[in-house]
Amino acid sequence: MNSLADAYLDHILIYLKSNERGSPPLRMFLDNWFAYSHQGPFLSPNGNPVWFNNPDPSKLKVREALLSMHYVSKGAIDVINGDSDDKLVKEHSVPISILKDILYSKMPKNKSTLNNLLLTYYRLGVLTKTEDNLLKTNGLNSKMPKNWNSTMNVFARYEQCGIIKVGRVIND
Repeated sequence: MNSLADAYLDHILIYLKSNERGSPPLRMFLDNWFAYSHQGPFLSPNGNPVWFNNPDPSKLKVREALLSMHYVSKGAIDVINGDSDDKLVKEHSVPISILKDILYSKMPKNKSTLNNLLLTYYRLGVLTKTEDNLLKTNGLNSKMPKNWNSTMNVFARYEQCGIIKVGRVIND
């Protein structure tokens, strides 16, 4: 594992042990862990994490990253291929607030266990703004479906809203 990804696992463990429940530092630690552990298009030429806020799929490296996310919707593929002018949204399939609850409930004792939990629950989706609005309309922008638990599909929000997955390129 990349030494910076490993360092972010340390940060996450320290955060969990502190029992500090604020999300902003955790979100940054998780996003940086992902970028450093997957590298490639998730890092800038200077080696810094790329955030993909309002991503422009006409840029080759951005396109590569978008196509490498865990859940790429059919609508997002249309945008990436230039067949739609909708905006794209990078989003966590398990919202950070839910992921935080999962991590606290499982309270990993070491980096290996934490890494395995993150490989299971930290998943990125690329959706259109229209599809993202479907999540909001259905009350699922920061929640999982009613009766969902951590043994179930991490993409349940998308499926409940009828957001169709096209492909998955990334290998964990």
